[in-house]
Amino acid sequence: MIYVSPVKLGTGQGTMTLEDITDRIKAEAALRESEEKYRIIFENSGTALIFIEDDSTISMNNKEFEKLSGYSAAEVEGRKKWTDFVARPEDLERMQEYHRLRRIDERAAPKTYEFQLIGREGNLKDVVITVALLPGAKQTLAAMLDITERKKGEEERMRLVTAIAQAAEGFVVTDKDWIIEYVNPAFERITGYGGNEIIGRHSRIFENNKHDGAPYKAVEDSLASGNVWTGRVLNRRKDGTFYEAEVTTSPVRDNSSTVINYVSIHRDITHEVKLEKELRQAQKMEAIGTLAGGIAHDFNNILMAISGYTELAHGKSPEGGSVRRYLDQVRVATARATDLVAQILTFSRHTEQERRPMSVGPIVKEALKLLRSSLPSTIEIRREIEALPEGGMVLTDPTQIHQVVMNLCTNAAHAMRANGGVLTVGLSCGPVGAPFFSPCPGLKPGPYLCLTVSDTGHGMDTSISERIFDPYFTTKGPGEGTGLGLAVVQGIVKSHGGAITMHSEPGQGTTFSVFLPLIEEEIAPGVEPVDALPVGCERVLFVDDENVLVDLGKEMLEVLGYGVTAKTGSLEALATFRARPDAFDLVITDMTMPDLTGKDLARELVAVRPDVPVILCSGFSELADGPLSREMGIREIVMKPYAIDHLAITIRKVLDEG
Repeated sequence: MIYVSPVKLGTGQGTMTLEDITDRIKAEAALRESEEKYRIIFENSGTALIFIEDDSTISMNNKEFEKLSGYSAAEVEGRKKWTDFVARPEDLERMQEYHRLRRIDERAAPKTYEFQLIGREGNLKDVVITVALLPGAKQTLAAMLDITERKKGEEERMRLVTAIAQAAEGFVVTDKDWIIEYVNPAFERITGYGGNEIIGRHSRIFENNKHDGAPYKAVEDSLASGNVWTGRVLNRRKDGTFYEAEVTTSPVRDNSSTVINYVSIHRDITHEVKLEKELRQAQKMEAIGTLAGGIAHDFNNILMAISGYTELAHGKSPEGGSVRRYLDQVRVATARATDLVAQILTFSRHTEQERRPMSVGPIVKEALKLLRSSLPSTIEIRREIEALPEGGMVLTDPTQIHQVVMNLCTNAAHAMRANGGVLTVGLSCGPVGAPFFSPCPGLKPGPYLCLTVSDTGHGMDTSISERIFDPYFTTKGPGEGTGLGLAVVQGIVKSHGGAITMHSEPGQGTTFSVFLPLIEEEIAPGVEPVDALPVGCERVLFVDDENVLVDLGKEMLEVLGYGVTAKTGSLEALATFRARPDAFDLVITDMTMPDLTGKDLARELVAVRPDVPVILCSGFSELADGPLSREMGIREIVMKPYAIDHLAITIRKVLDEG
């Protein structure tokens, strides 16, 4: 293209200058095209862009920046500085440092920052900005990307990671082949393994040898079906001990629904399981106690008839004859049966009897008799009970001594159940505290009763023997023991001021020695038996719901000289008393009866006549509170089966006290 430029000469003649501007026009067109391309790119880049002048003023911005900031181009260009959009002073300082640097070195490399941008409405957005000095210019190009949502996602993930790391429950993540990829600190505490010890290993590391692995197979099968599995498992810790966990395991799927991981949450419930077992045991004992109470009532009524008629027959049989000798044996057997029922009731109610001076020998013999029937014939029981010195008594509760013997002997029998053996129980007396006889430190010097229980079982090594008195420690399998037996024994022995020792070696059996202090001071004499039964002539209303006991009670009272009105029903007895309240000096009533119990009957009688004395008879009763009994009109409680002499003494005590 030729550009003609006219030139006027001084002569009046004109001429023209020809200039080829083709290249210039092309260059200008190319420039316009390039600017248009850059403008299109600038406006449609999808990234917020601004041009910053040397004085920090924004000379140009695109629509993405308008959306990011909330300002229009007219409000920003030439009016706002980039510093107006930086919310935090610390971000501003870092970014200004780059602007100072680029004034010194125009070749300074682009820099990327993360800062908070404050928008038109004061709202904050997390932004990543990259700034670069344009070559040969005083302008800086800044590109900004809104990462607010990404930051929120990262913060949520961090909160989740922190929550998992600080959770009390154990979290474990495995791949689809059950290779461990992550565990949290709680899981490390539960299992005893550090994360570096188990990450990369198969989760079967926790499997125990208590079963054939069927529970773990059930978990895998359930998850393979796409289900979430929840249940209890018994796992093994690093130290070989076991813990019970409540586990929820879920499959993790990718976008194509393919399982890529498994996530398990473990809650250690070992302690809760122990408490559950204790609660079940307590509930079982409560049920046994209730059952024992009912049995005791009925059984004691039977014993009452046996012992009562035996007493009457004994009193009428000639001395020295065979009949009296036979009746003496019936009396002994009845007394043993009575004691046995009392023991059952004491165990079932977990109550302690009052301690009194006792000879331990008979208690040990009785316990061994009971034990013999429950042990296999492969276990021989030997008794090595020395003749104890006269007065060799221990201040104790016979039930607790019985419990000590039974626990020690049961443990000894358990150690021999596989191959049989010999169970040896010994009793002897000796001093403690002398230099040559100090079985254990801490015992006060003095005479002690020594009870030994030995077995020829498998014995124990040091690691077990050091823990045998720990509560809940047991070498028995599940369901075979609670681990409380020896702890209870130790507690009973210590409460007596005694001590217990143990010696055992693997393959050589075990011997327990229990030391109980003997009573040294003189025991106050008890009540001397009376030669003749105390009698009387007062009028007695006798009430029981069993005919045989009504007949027995009437005859026993008449033998003692009393006038008796006997009734087999509480309502009938109450009607009789209401008709003639002054006709009776004493009321003797059974506790457990239909219609009105003995307590209820006593309350009704006192309502009619407040001064009437009542004696309550029972084969099983929790009513033992004296003041409460007095309020009901009950002066004494007599436990069945009672002997005629005990009844006679009790009646006179109540009547004579008025």
